[in-house]
Amino acid sequence: MLKYARHMVLPYARTGSSVKPVDPIELVAQSSVEAGVRERDWLVPATVMTAGLGLAALLLMPVAGYDQIPDYFSRFLHWMYFMFFGGMLLLILYMVRLWRAGVKSPIAHLKANLLTGSGLRLLAAVAGAMLGGIDMLFFMWIKPEVTAVSPFWADAMLANVDHAIFRTDPWRFFEGMDLTFHAWAYSFFWAFAVMATMIWLLAQRPSAARSASLISYFALWSIFGPIGQYFFSSAGPIFYDRLAFGSRFDELIANLPDVTLKVSGYLWTHHATGTLGVGAGISAMPSLHIATVVWIYIVFRSVRSRVAPFAAAFAVYIWALSVGLGWHYAVDGIVGAAGAVASQWLCSIYLRRMARKADAEEPVFAAS
Repeated sequence: MLKYARHMVLPYARTGSSVKPVDPIELVAQSSVEAGVRERDWLVPATVMTAGLGLAALLLMPVAGYDQIPDYFSRFLHWMYFMFFGGMLLLILYMVRLWRAGVKSPIAHLKANLLTGSGLRLLAAVAGAMLGGIDMLFFMWIKPEVTAVSPFWADAMLANVDHAIFRTDPWRFFEGMDLTFHAWAYSFFWAFAVMATMIWLLAQRPSAARSASLISYFALWSIFGPIGQYFFSSAGPIFYDRLAFGSRFDELIANLPDVTLKVSGYLWTHHATGTLGVGAGISAMPSLHIATVVWIYIVFRSVRSRVAPFAAAFAVYIWALSVGLGWHYAVDGIVGAAGAVASQWLCSIYLRRMARKADAEEPVFAAS
């Protein structure tokens, strides 16, 4: 820590083995761009991964047998609208924070600091939200393409792994239960929880944990999901019979609520006809539903939030539903959870290495 006692503290910068004075004006400027530097820690990797995912989807089109970009890209405007209102919410929250901190005119303060620390954080948050929407579009684009170039083969193996772990097909733990409400929860609550967590995370002050979580989010969708899908191509128990793998899960189908059957019919129609649709694409391993709810837990656990235990319970709940509703084998969720943990760990290592590199040029202070 810096100690100030009966002497002047002068700024110096280390360059190799030598030390030279730093212009005090540079230190003032540094305080205004510090947030921008920290935001770049996650914003640059997120942008690169999103662009890479889109490029991969584009290059896979002729290989996968598709000849046009999905028409649902026009629906990106809906995401733009959603992010606009999300950005307005962030703006309102920020202004409330300024007001509670004693700032008499939050609007004037915001105008004056738009391109300084707080303003850059707000702009980065909006950019991150937009990137999240684009990344999701690209993932929906590439998901059916990966299936086209890597046909389903792993379902029987994954079903057998489940049986070996649980001594039965684990969906039977839900046999006879009315899962109608839970089927809605599986889709709606999951999507809401992921988006709400993302918005909350973007609204937080820059930190290493926040940056790691943001990079990890994009890594799960852009890298972990598509690569896992390619190497362990599988459709899930709900499509087992339609893929002519056998009647092993016929009783499961009879246990499913109508909403699940309708959604599965929608997905199968697009798969069978080779067309692209919003949310279309079939893949079981790894489960990104589970990877993202575990990511939610990691986000709140990393800041020691009281929400963390509830996030953990929610993750277990979604995992159970993914099995009970036939969307996934239990092992899909286990691998998805492991992927989320590994992704956060690797992203943290990346950021630590970046920090060590930056430390070599960080100003030091010498007493005189």
